[in-house]
Amino acid sequence: MSQLNWYMAKRYFFAKRSNRFVSWVGGISILGIALGVIALIVTMAILNGFEGEVTRRITNFIPHIVASNDVDMDKLAEFLPAGATVYKSTERKAILRAGEENQVLRVRAIDRSSWRYLLDDHVTSSHTAGKLERIANDLPGIVIGAAISDQLFLSAGDTVSIQSPLDIQTGSYRIPQRHFVVTGIFRSEIFDFDRRLAFIHYSEGRRLFKSSGAEEVHIQLADFQLAQNIGETLQQAFPESSFNTWHDQHRTLFDAMRLEKWGSFIGLNLIILVAVFNIVSSLMMLVLEKTPDIGILRVMGAPSEAIRTIFNLQGYIIAFVGVVIGVVIGTGLVVSQLYWGWIRLPADIYLIPVLPVEIYFHEVLLVSLVAFAIVILSIRYPAKKAAALLPLKAINYKR
Repeated sequence: MSQLNWYMAKRYFFAKRSNRFVSWVGGISILGIALGVIALIVTMAILNGFEGEVTRRITNFIPHIVASNDVDMDKLAEFLPAGATVYKSTERKAILRAGEENQVLRVRAIDRSSWRYLLDDHVTSSHTAGKLERIANDLPGIVIGAAISDQLFLSAGDTVSIQSPLDIQTGSYRIPQRHFVVTGIFRSEIFDFDRRLAFIHYSEGRRLFKSSGAEEVHIQLADFQLAQNIGETLQQAFPESSFNTWHDQHRTLFDAMRLEKWGSFIGLNLIILVAVFNIVSSLMMLVLEKTPDIGILRVMGAPSEAIRTIFNLQGYIIAFVGVVIGVVIGTGLVVSQLYWGWIRLPADIYLIPVLPVEIYFHEVLLVSLVAFAIVILSIRYPAKKAAALLPLKAINYKR
């Protein structure tokens, strides 16, 4: 009986119908499902791309794990994978003074000899590029963001001063101040970092920030995606200390991006719901068109369950064809953009040259399963109506 059900379902679906409108509605249903799946796959890939781009840029400039200052750094290193670095850090708001110009920024003092990441090579010398420690008979180094450099017309080798009004001692009216030489200019292409962040050596920060600052231990991993698991391991090993990952530090931003992605997922499923109404209409009209045939099948001994199965299989075919077409085209568009970058972004507006995309198998599978499930639920009513037809009335339909 199952072979007969498949045969009848395929015959009803592929055979030339007397009512061309029914065929058109069925075709539009498949097209609607395919367009919905394409829109979902492409949209989620674009949102993943922007999220990945923001994540990579942020993790270049913030520590992957932040530990409270009371943790034992030597014991901490025993729990970290190869390639990880551990260093002390303190950070304060301060004023950068260059000539008569002032700029409020965050000064991050780190226990590392230099900051070499994303330096503008054309404005730094090779032997002092990004160096933070004091050079013999010279001033300590400072690395500033590109936006600060552009605003204050600074370049490598210029001398600036850092003032810390928050560290004025009781009974004193003198603002703590130290002079630095610009040894590097970084360009992260993140506005808040390029305009509001500077790096100095930890020892200079301790001399400048006389009151208690935010003392922390920073952990930089070779792979920032391991931060969550390693953070949980460290928290269990050092329960008296606190550990925050890069995601915890910017939880609001990443939660907002995740909410946007799944909000788009729910919204774009409305395209598939529109196609579902077409499927229901198509199957209901097919039931009306094939009512005499249904009556003949029932008289010949086909049970009502077989009739229901035949029309269910009709819906399965529509869902399968629509989902497969959507997955193939949607995935193809994303992969072509990933490899060839045929959609480019205006350089004067965006900081990235091409539209970023990232595609994940589990998301494609989720989109396919949701689309298929929506369609399967929608075909139950037409199949139930077809199975409920009485054989004699069905044979005499339109007579």
